[in-house]
Amino acid sequence: MRIQNFLKNLSQEELVEVRVMTDELIKEESNRTGVKTIEVTDEVYAKLIELANEMTTQDMRGTRMPHMFQIRDWKKVYDAEINGNTMIWLDRGNGIEIETVESLIDYIRDMDIEFVEDEIRTAWDSWKNSFWNDDLKDWLEEHVPDLEEYSYSLEPEYTNCFLTAKAAQAHLESNHYHYHKDADVYLNHAWRNPESELVSTFLCGLIGKPMHT
Repeated sequence: MRIQNFLKNLSQEELVEVRVMTDELIKEESNRTGVKTIEVTDEVYAKLIELANEMTTQDMRGTRMPHMFQIRDWKKVYDAEINGNTMIWLDRGNGIEIETVESLIDYIRDMDIEFVEDEIRTAWDSWKNSFWNDDLKDWLEEHVPDLEEYSYSLEPEYTNCFLTAKAAQAHLESNHYHYHKDADVYLNHAWRNPESELVSTFLCGLIGKPMHT
């Protein structure tokens, strides 16, 4: 209270002088103790504290810090040797992929090729259920030579990097149309990553907490 009263009685010039002297004393103390002061805006400070609290209270998923929350997307890897998990037909020239009998029927109609729909459906079911049945393959080779038998498998692809699962999930929900329908948030450990360790140590230290290890 006495300090507040003292400051109230100072002129603007005197207040500036006190501020300069105080800053110099803080710098001298920081140099003596090895602790530095970083000045940020109130808005940035509030966001850093919010981030630090989220980092230290979220589900760690049994993984030590530093954390790398990433989007686990799924990409199709095609195989002409039919070793993949899902069988399809491809028109590579036109970039058309056929995975259902309805798509095949629509494709054949668009090509103005005469066909009997029930026969195509029966041949499709036999092709799906029996690896040795070539009725569909033989018919397509004769009538639609641009279609080739392929297979594909879904393999994970990890993209982007977030410090919290909350931010990663918000990104995924806002940009879902860029990802596979089964994309999710996956936690990786930033193994032997000194930059990630430094940032995580700093943020946790803002609220007086150590990194989760």
